[in-house]
Amino acid sequence: MALTFTTFDVFTKTPFRGNPLGIINVPADTQLTQDQKQLIARELNLSETVFLHEQTPADVGARTARIDIFTPLAEIPFAGHPTIGTANYLLHHHQRLGGNNSAPEILSTRAGPVPFKAAPDGVGAQVAVAHNFHIHHSQPFAGSDYSKHPVVSIVNGMTAIMAQLPNLAALGKQTANLVGGENTFAAAATLDEGWRNGPVVTYFYVDLGRAADGTRKLRTRNLGSREDPATGSSAAGLCSMLSLLDAEEATGSTTRTRTFEITQGVEMGRPSEIRVRVTVDAAGTGIEEVLISGDAVKILEGTVPIPSPETKVKPE
Repeated sequence: MALTFTTFDVFTKTPFRGNPLGIINVPADTQLTQDQKQLIARELNLSETVFLHEQTPADVGARTARIDIFTPLAEIPFAGHPTIGTANYLLHHHQRLGGNNSAPEILSTRAGPVPFKAAPDGVGAQVAVAHNFHIHHSQPFAGSDYSKHPVVSIVNGMTAIMAQLPNLAALGKQTANLVGGENTFAAAATLDEGWRNGPVVTYFYVDLGRAADGTRKLRTRNLGSREDPATGSSAAGLCSMLSLLDAEEATGSTTRTRTFEITQGVEMGRPSEIRVRVTVDAAGTGIEEVLISGDAVKILEGTVPIPSPETKVKPE
């Protein structure tokens, strides 16, 4: 038996730019083990692969689509480009899971429900991040030459070192995750208690200032076990952090919403455009809402065989 799949380039309108994503359609009568899903994700070898499950009657009633998100190495609770890519797939490619007439409005992820809709301009998609924003205060990398950089989780299990650089030349010189690419998953052991899971990446960024409408322009690179051309989770974490810092500085301001435009992937030859909108709470000390918007273009369609249940990710 084989599963159908579609690939998209996400956070771009141009084929062979942006961040590639695989979407695997899982019929209701098909149960996949973690090893089977991991083997398929490893075979596709994209930064993330989504397993999109056919709706149950309960899903139809709740207008929900259930997804699992895998990197080639592990399952993760949330990521921006898989949710944006899947939302584009469901919104703009006339997909109805299992042939029913329910158009899903919420993606069910390990991190929680992610509502989605067409982007405000009618093109692309916008998702509301199921955020659980946290700045790590235990100085997890004390003693290292990068301990000065804030360490931020947008949800429990998705963490980034936010490393600001002075200019684009410095951005272009980065070659590796500050914790070491081989330690991308192991580095979580030093995070705050209760947050010690998932990958730890480095999100390098340069602040390019504000446009006339107040939108803050950023250039970024995301390095984990390898470089990622577009990273919605890191973008959401960075913009949330900057919004809170901005709220602290804007004493007396009643403006609680900040908008950002992030360009990533340039150095890889896969430029990506990520739009983020953050609303801080009334006190200016917490995050009320994080919205990510982006486009996606379909690239490939095909089938992938289901691995034998006896085939393990790591042979015994």
